[in-house]
Amino acid sequence: MDFRISDTGRSGRNLSKEVFSALFDRYFSRLTAFARTITRSDALAEEAVLDVFLKLWQRDERLKNIDRPDTYLFIAVRNAAVNKLRDAKHFSFEMLDEADVPLARYDTCRGDDPLIEADMMEALERAVEKLPARCKIIFKLMREDGLGRSETAKVLDISVKTVDNQLAIAVRKIADELGIDLSEPGKPKILLSFLLTL
Repeated sequence: MDFRISDTGRSGRNLSKEVFSALFDRYFSRLTAFARTITRSDALAEEAVLDVFLKLWQRDERLKNIDRPDTYLFIAVRNAAVNKLRDAKHFSFEMLDEADVPLARYDTCRGDDPLIEADMMEALERAVEKLPARCKIIFKLMREDGLGRSETAKVLDISVKTVDNQLAIAVRKIADELGIDLSEPGKPKILLSFLLTL
């Protein structure tokens, strides 16, 4: 569903109850999982996300010019999660080093590609699970949440170059784990594209 945050409800609000409810249903779980990587607490993560949605409902007049609700929500949740950590004043990408980042499993029963066997997919799963937390959170935002490179950079408050560097690290580590030779030109790009769209 394509969300237009500026849709007006019958009450004259910029954000109708229907749009708000749809936004909540679509993003709550994903945003809570993201907040958990920062807070390392289910309760604090949920509080942070609920705070964001409450402010979204209360101050909907500020939302008229938001083109990408997903990017806006992830950044707002990042800030709310950091605020929940009383000893943290600013979010830092390094805060994710010890984060537990659960990733969705790759589909081991892809009917459209019989060449990809279940054991290969399981090996891929293990390789991805071994990635450093920073690589995993970027993978999660891009593969599972559908954010682009620049949106991911905004959400994590890092440069696009840092996103690219982390993706390169991920590709290299996965290739090493699976015994894939990346020396041919273009092969790293093909592997990355495969990993993010699988």
